[in-house]
Amino acid sequence: MTPREDTVGVFQVESRAQMATLPRLKPREFYDLVVEVALIRPGPIQGGSVHPYIRRRNGDEEPDCGHPLLENALRKTLGVPLFQEQLMQMAVDVADFTPAEADQLRRAMGAKRSTEKMERLKTRLYAGMARNGITGDLADTIFLRLKAFSNYGFPESHALSFAVLVYASAWIKHYYPAAFCAALLRAQPMGFYSPQSLVADARRHGVTTRGVDINLSLAHATLEPLEPGSEARAVRLGLGAVRTLGEDLATAIVDERDAAGRFVSMVDLARRVSLTTPQLEALAYTR
Repeated sequence: MTPREDTVGVFQVESRAQMATLPRLKPREFYDLVVEVALIRPGPIQGGSVHPYIRRRNGDEEPDCGHPLLENALRKTLGVPLFQEQLMQMAVDVADFTPAEADQLRRAMGAKRSTEKMERLKTRLYAGMARNGITGDLADTIFLRLKAFSNYGFPESHALSFAVLVYASAWIKHYYPAAFCAALLRAQPMGFYSPQSLVADARRHGVTTRGVDINLSLAHATLEPLEPGSEARAVRLGLGAVRTLGEDLATAIVDERDAAGRFVSMVDLARRVSLTTPQLEALAYTR
């Protein structure tokens, strides 16, 4: 299946930059999702890793680590640094950093004002590389890649954990789009998209969404049978989504309905639950 820009609401890959990258990277296996998560970050972007990796993953360019001493760190990612651990390993392999010095490098990459800290490590790094015959443009390239990661890159373990959630989110969105939509609506505020955008996306995927109903809605979005006795589900929007209402008051309305029965009119609602005029008007417009 050709990857599509169809990841609205999918954990970590719903940004416009991620959506634009997915059809180019063409994820084929789980580790491609690990790379996708890590690739669109300031470190790999500023270090010039994005386009070379995509070309190499698609067979348009041969993998090239740049130097035999870099193969240990970069072979797995086709010669392109993507993860913090790789940058640490590079420093050990090309400049003879000790594990303690590599950890200083890791902390410098992740700390505030890390660019300045990276500059202080520059002399030590260049001296170590020179002892291993790495000088000139190659030494500069290695340093610039390390420095780019001072502006934030993922550790591989972080990307692996996130990729599991990417896979699970995408699987649920594909096979259970109604449940996926309801779950996202219940988790608001979150992500890049408004509830209205999430509902519109669900409808594009064939999900039936039903508006707020004072006698059918709960405080949050729920699923209900599409037809009596049907296993297919529609999304019923929750009372808490109504402007000016909020979750606490929505819960109070549901509790009153459960305790004393259905509301027979807006007047009945106003008599039984303390609501302001703007709140009653907002509910009236949802009918």
